[in-house]
Amino acid sequence: MSCIAVVPAHRAAHTLAATLDSLLEDNGDFVERVIVVTSVADPTAQVARRWPRVELVAAPSALSAGAARNLGRLRAGQGADRLLFVDADCVLERGGAAALARELERRRVAAVSARVRRRGGGVVAWLRHALEFKEAEGRLPAPAAWLPPSTSMMCRAAAFDRAGGFPDLWPGEDLVFAHRLRSLGEKIVLSDAVETHHLHPGGFIGMLAHQRRLGHTAAVARSLTGMEGVTFVRHRWLVPLLAPARLVRALSWFARSSTRELLVLLALLPLYALGLAAWTIGFAGGARQCARTGQAPRVGSAREGRRGTRAWSRTGGMRRLGRAGAREERERSGACARTDAPPREAC
Repeated sequence: MSCIAVVPAHRAAHTLAATLDSLLEDNGDFVERVIVVTSVADPTAQVARRWPRVELVAAPSALSAGAARNLGRLRAGQGADRLLFVDADCVLERGGAAALARELERRRVAAVSARVRRRGGGVVAWLRHALEFKEAEGRLPAPAAWLPPSTSMMCRAAAFDRAGGFPDLWPGEDLVFAHRLRSLGEKIVLSDAVETHHLHPGGFIGMLAHQRRLGHTAAVARSLTGMEGVTFVRHRWLVPLLAPARLVRALSWFARSSTRELLVLLALLPLYALGLAAWTIGFAGGARQCARTGQAPRVGSAREGRRGTRAWSRTGGMRRLGRAGAREERERSGACARTDAPPREAC
């Protein structure tokens, strides 16, 4: 039993080495191949070339994380059974790949995501993690509608193909993909024990910009799929309620999970609130964009999943979905699925 690892990487030259070491050294006995997908002009490509065992896929231009993963799956080939998607700023624990594969079989699910821990200290890293990944730590049972992230995720290749891959989107591509799987009757779960460590970049202004992007694509993802929260996209006057609602949820989560972390949150509350405000502004912008371009077609239904399977089974369809821009996905998603600018941080 083995797997093929796919690492989408955009401007990740400073974090990729740790990611590759975790795959090749700490999990090399189980990871059969490692495929890094980046762009020709990205300095990340030079880092990837230092490892002889790494297969480098250099696209002509920068890709979204979703399109990069699709291209990596294409490179893996139709003989692949299990795909391990690991972000270029994540370090999977020693033996984590094999443990995720065992859990995939034991729980009989389509995909299992590692629990996400924060690596490194600093106020900004703490804020980023609390805003984006606190539920993925697995300290408390997640709500039924919560969708695990794809930071380090083991997925059955057949289920990936049925779902039609990831959308051409970043961030938020994992929301759409996970929703697609569940809409097809598949299960995607958070690991019982396996952990991955996320390397958060510094810079408070950069954090606010990223939160705004997260909010924007959160609205797009809900418009594309109709997942929980789409009411806020369809009724934009409700959007201002999101920031206080998310703050109350965070306070409740930390109060139940860690008194120490709750005290940290209270100490950093003004900064945390700014992050929530940036996310909410981005969500409002995404909802406005969707309203201007018209409601995006729904994806993730069983019918869309079957269309995705046919796309992967035909060589031309696979090429269209895997190439830069994922043209077929854009045609289905419409202008609403295009983000404001190419990602500026590691995928």
